[in-house]
Amino acid sequence: MHEKSLFIVVEGLDGSGKTSVSRRLVDLLNSNDEDKVKLTFEPHDPSCAGLFIRQILMKKISRFSPRALALAFAANRLDHCEREISPWLDAEGGNVVICDRYYLSSIVYQSSDDFPATDVLRLNEKARKPDMIFFLNVSDEICYERMKIRDEEAELFEQNLAETRQKYHEAITFLRKFNSDTIIEIDASGEIDQVANEMLEEIHKAYPEFLPHESLVLESGMIEEPGSPYLNGQGQFTLEHAAKELSTVMELSELHDEQDLIRKIEKEVGSWHFRRLSKLFLDYLKFKDISVKKKLPWAEVDAFELEYTMPGGILLRGIGLAIHEEQRYDLIMKKAADTPEMSDFMFVFSPGPSKLVTPYYEREKIVFNTETRKEGLFPSTKLVTQRDIATAILRIRKVVEKANRF
Repeated sequence: MHEKSLFIVVEGLDGSGKTSVSRRLVDLLNSNDEDKVKLTFEPHDPSCAGLFIRQILMKKISRFSPRALALAFAANRLDHCEREISPWLDAEGGNVVICDRYYLSSIVYQSSDDFPATDVLRLNEKARKPDMIFFLNVSDEICYERMKIRDEEAELFEQNLAETRQKYHEAITFLRKFNSDTIIEIDASGEIDQVANEMLEEIHKAYPEFLPHESLVLESGMIEEPGSPYLNGQGQFTLEHAAKELSTVMELSELHDEQDLIRKIEKEVGSWHFRRLSKLFLDYLKFKDISVKKKLPWAEVDAFELEYTMPGGILLRGIGLAIHEEQRYDLIMKKAADTPEMSDFMFVFSPGPSKLVTPYYEREKIVFNTETRKEGLFPSTKLVTQRDIATAILRIRKVVEKANRF
């Protein structure tokens, strides 16, 4: 890749396929394993006011000021830019950020008759300007059909798509005229690969140094599909492989402090690509005697069906989620309700420092089916951190060292 950084935003109506296409675009751009592409999203839960915004979108907070919400989004975006987006883009080596939603969404959803688009843009004047904004244009009918597949409670703005579409077109015209934004409309009614490749072609036209002319198509997602060599136990990257690779970091000795070793391993693990971390997460589950059965066909997150046999032969079913971004609490809350027949427990892994991880989720009631309104308890949830994986790697290493002595 070229030394210049590239900031790309993906926008569109709810149900337009933003999240799925964003992930595929990252796959394609990262296909040479350079790990130069970061996928992020807005509202950004770990940034300023992120959880407040998320609770409003999920209708857990019903009384709020629209002006306060606009201010919250602007603060969230500025913090997101300063602590995550800009440091990645300003690093050496020509990094890329793909962001699912940005200030175009704010102009669409926060502007009103008494708070016009110019005022919303003024609130966001310090936000980093994207190099390219893609608007995924899909019919209302397709959007509604895709949202039905989610089987999730509609968020605050997932309604009146025809009106929202009109506001998007007005906002696009406004940003082109008054902010000189490069906004490209893409027909997103087709398959994910088709849409992603159209976006790659547009990126190539504007920045040919970033891509060869030939479009790249991946045959699988971030983790291999069911029946792949990994789930069949072939060609996998396991905790034992990681222990061997990190042997020089650990240098096991009676003189070493165990917690210091774990911190060193965690630091090294944190620098690895998400593909590798996802495989370690699944091997960690097996290390804990949890069976990984099959990959689930979910777009926003890598999800797996799990089983655990308790004493007495009692079988519990659960879900394993490997989330690409730090602190995606919204995905955890949503996916807990997707498959009630497997809702005894959840194991969730997302990258990032262990100190940022929320240690627990209250077992509040959730709606398992948006049509029947069937209710149940939030499944028992364990958040697997990079430190958990580092600790397991050290345990494996000690077992191997002990075995080699005899």
